[in-house]
Amino acid sequence: MKKNITTPKGIAKYPHVNEPNTRFNSMGEYSCSIVVSDEDGAAFRAKIEEIFDAEYERECIIHKKKLKKSQHFPVAQDEDGQWLIKTKQVSKVETKNGDVYSFDVKLFDSTGQPVKSENCIVGSGSQVKCSIEPRAWYNPSIGFGMTLSLRAVQVIELVEGGGGSADSFGFGEEKGFKAETFNDVLTDDPLEEAVDF
Repeated sequence: MKKNITTPKGIAKYPHVNEPNTRFNSMGEYSCSIVVSDEDGAAFRAKIEEIFDAEYERECIIHKKKLKKSQHFPVAQDEDGQWLIKTKQVSKVETKNGDVYSFDVKLFDSTGQPVKSENCIVGSGSQVKCSIEPRAWYNPSIGFGMTLSLRAVQVIELVEGGGGSADSFGFGEEKGFKAETFNDVLTDDPLEEAVDF
């Protein structure tokens, strides 16, 4: 199972691929959920289910019984019927000996060239693919489950973090209020008209 798999192309939803999110995990966690088409979502789930089933059978043999399965699966339809692929990766792991290992998420542009994280702030609405490693786990209270560990992200169309384009929110051009641009401000500057060189 130590093999990276590439997800279908999709739209990033609340990605944390530049900096880990420490809100729910003090050690930090990278994540990127992507919304994909119905066709791609169903096909990718079938692919992950095949890996899940093989690992589940192996774990059942180890425990010599049928194990409970976790209710959460990383590829599923949300409440709106959209197919969502959920990926995540802890940013740090501390061993029993106290050693700390750090992880990051590699970023690549649409041509496959590596990109520095500070030059590519990935925000919601970006079109991406994710490189993931399916990892099975078992917790007696939760059951047997699978996590799609995030290894890298290819950014096909970038929407800078902290915002989103009008299109990504479903807005088009309308008549009415128009914000001033930087050029508008320079053009309307009375001091510029008053100075005579």
